[in-house]
Amino acid sequence: MKITRVEATACRRAYPVEVHPAWSPGRTWTAAVTTIYTVHTDEGIVGIGASGGSPELARDVIAPRLAGQDPFKVDYLTRVMRNAAGGFASLPIACGIEMALWDLIGKAANLPLYRLWGAHRNRVRAYASMVEVGSPEQRAEDALALLDKGYTAIKLRVHSATMREDIAQVEAVRAAVGDRMEIMVDANQAQEPGTPGSEDDLVWDYDRALATCRELARLDVTWLEEPLGRYEFDNLARLVSASDVPIAGGENNTGLHEFRWMIDQHCYDVVQPDALVAGGLSVLRKVAAYAEMHHRMIAPHHGGNGLGVAAHLHLIASVPNAGFIELIQEPGKLDTTDFQGILAEPLVPDPDGYITLPERSGLGVDLRDDL
Repeated sequence: MKITRVEATACRRAYPVEVHPAWSPGRTWTAAVTTIYTVHTDEGIVGIGASGGSPELARDVIAPRLAGQDPFKVDYLTRVMRNAAGGFASLPIACGIEMALWDLIGKAANLPLYRLWGAHRNRVRAYASMVEVGSPEQRAEDALALLDKGYTAIKLRVHSATMREDIAQVEAVRAAVGDRMEIMVDANQAQEPGTPGSEDDLVWDYDRALATCRELARLDVTWLEEPLGRYEFDNLARLVSASDVPIAGGENNTGLHEFRWMIDQHCYDVVQPDALVAGGLSVLRKVAAYAEMHHRMIAPHHGGNGLGVAAHLHLIASVPNAGFIELIQEPGKLDTTDFQGILAEPLVPDPDGYITLPERSGLGVDLRDDL
């Protein structure tokens, strides 16, 4: 089998209303722009993936280097793509096309990816991941509504000026749901470099992070995510040692070397790579194995789009040290089906709060035909 051509097309999808993500201060979400990658072969098998990246760069510089290649040579081809256009310019393109290669390989093998990689489970527990910083009253109401939908876990954004405001939100949700939901908390302190607005926003120091951990411990929080900067390895390790709440992070880190540093130094109890940032699904599989060797759990980031969610779902189902899939949403504004909007059939939890793995080959999902 040989690759005959690679297509790249940017797709813009409007959201129903404006959303203000906690991780990007001052920014308003009105739409999502996704680059969809399609890899064609001489045997008629086609793989699909999605990420960011310039379609022009993908078509003019990277695609010609893939023509005639064996699509099964995933690691080699990812290296070719990363080297083709100067490192970070080609990174999102490489991640998107690598996802398409894995979809293609699964289809060629007539297996869903999670079975190809060694099925560990066939369904994964979902958690509802909020987008905005909500008031205590609103978030308590949202949590109860999500509980009625079947969710058994929720992630709250804490990005307020004072710790008292942050804790009040968590207290209100815990009082509303009791022990019926797990609560995760995300401080979004590891966004720089690369997030407009962060330079003028609140930045936690070690003392604020530790004090927050101590307050969250009494509320039985599952983890505190990104309480410090992305490369504050020394302070992250100190915090993990001092905190009774597990510390999670890594969604913006890139490359095996960064995850090795973090795992070796015990910067996180829960490692959260994203295939569209870290370098692809192959990188995540290696990170998961290294984390398992060091008795760490992984909880991959949301994946950036519907295909990314599907890809992470297959990876989570194929490794022993993972248990949650993140579903981005903002109740009353943005449903997880809006976030996954490029999929013909978005992945949603059943009444028990789990997503059952697709049994079709590859990623097991289709794109909408009206993109």
